[in-house]
Formats: sequence, structure tokens, C-alpha cells
Amino acid sequence: MLTLLLIYLFIRTPIFAPGYDYEVFAVDLEQVSALAFDANGDLYATLEQRHGQGRLMHISQGQTSQILDGLEKPDGILLRGNTLFITNETEGESFAVYEYGKLRYLSGIHSAEGIAATADGRILVVEDRKQQGRLLRIDPLTSAVEVLVDDLIEAEGVCQSATGDIYYVEKTSDRLARYRDGQVTTAIAGLHNPAYLNCLQDGSILITEDRVNFGRLLRYRNGEIEVLARHLRAPQSVIVGSDGAYYLAEQRRNRILRIHEC
Repeated sequence: MLTLLLIYLFIRTPIFAPGYDYEVFAVDLEQVSALAFDANGDLYATLEQRHGQGRLMHISQGQTSQILDGLEKPDGILLRGNTLFITNETEGESFAVYEYGKLRYLSGIHSAEGIAATADGRILVVEDRKQQGRLLRIDPLTSAVEVLVDDLIEAEGVCQSATGDIYYVEKTSDRLARYRDGQVTTAIAGLHNPAYLNCLQDGSILITEDRVNFGRLLRYRNGEIEVLARHLRAPQSVIVGSDGAYYLAEQRRNRILRIHEC
């Protein structure tokens, strides 16, 4: 009995790499998924609930308020000026644009999940479908959708590096894929249920593994993987704050962690 208790406590406590520590930044965020900071340092978060129960939340000075409800499994958010782009993991209205208090949807996109900006102002999206998922590049001004890669299976995360290379992951694959000049190669393998990607300016990539008890926060750089945290419960998006800390959505604990060097 004591052994089971120790195992239970062990898997419930995140473990961080030497030189890193954490604190709980926000709580009571059921099924928290995606995060984005605005220019004022306020944080936006999606709550990835089904059956029209998904919500978009706003966190400012320790206070949490609701901006939108009625969303269907919202997964990703991207903030550009006063415009929020929201991906919803549903076959219907999947890619939403929220600005000036109004919500509209772009057609032709299905089960959108990972979302990221490109250097030229366009938007990258991957579709989380059992088959025929796609890596898309969208022009927000014209709503034009360009297919870069198709036949993806349960694609989850996407980002573009400072060199212009596009990286993406599929939950069913153990690899971090690189798209460059129409060709797809494997940057590195050995991942477990990869979920979210965040390409940083220093050339590294933050990766979360969406596992219920053994989720990890990884950093890929120079062809190698570094484990920053383990024993996370279904970690989703991770972003960098103006303070240099990593803010991570830990979905199965309904909270956001602030991870920092110590």
C-alpha cells in the first residue's frame, strides 16, 4: 500500500531539469489548452471542451474572465494585433477569426489544431484528422488557403523557425518533421505523443508530449532533445512571457504553470 501511495505521489508531482523550477500561475481552468500573451502582458487561454462548451478566457492581474463561449473544442489561438485566430477541433466551423467583438469562420478547413505565425504575416495550421490531415498556409487578408503537405494523421503542432523551415508533429508519429522547399524530412525521432510546438528565436523548439501521467516538456536544439520537465499531466501549449519564463497549460490539472530558471 505504501509503495502504491509513493508511486501515486511521484506521478502527481512534476519533476524539472536542474536549474529550473515552477510556480502555479492560474488555476480552475477546465481543459485548458492554448495560451497567448497580448502586448499588455495579459494572457488568453482556451478551454478545450466539447459539445459547444469550449471557452476563451482572459487573465489579467490574477483575475480570470470569459470572453467567448459556445466554442467546439478550441485547441489553438494566435493573436495578431486586435485579432484572435482560434482553431477548433471539429469537422464543421473549424478556423475562427475574432475581432471587434465579432466571430466569423473561414471555410475549407477541418479539425484545425496547431496554429502559428509566419515571418511574412501568413498563418500556419495543421489539421488533426484520422486521415487526410493537412499542413496549411493561410493568408488572413484574402482568406486564401494553400496546402503544403497532405495525408497527415492526427497532426498536432506546427511552427516556423527563424530560418524559415516549418516544423510539425503528428500524435501517431514519434518524429519532429521539417518542411523545407516542398520536401519533408525528419529532424529527430523518439517523441511520445507530441502535441504543441513553439519555435524560438534562438533556433530551439519547445515541444510538449500530451500524455496523461508522463507528459514532458522538451527543448530541441542542435539536433538533440533536452528534457526540461517530466510527469506533467497532459501538457498542451507552452509560450514565452516577457519575463523570459515558460508558461505551460497543464490540461489534466486545469492550470497554467510558470516555469523559470532558478
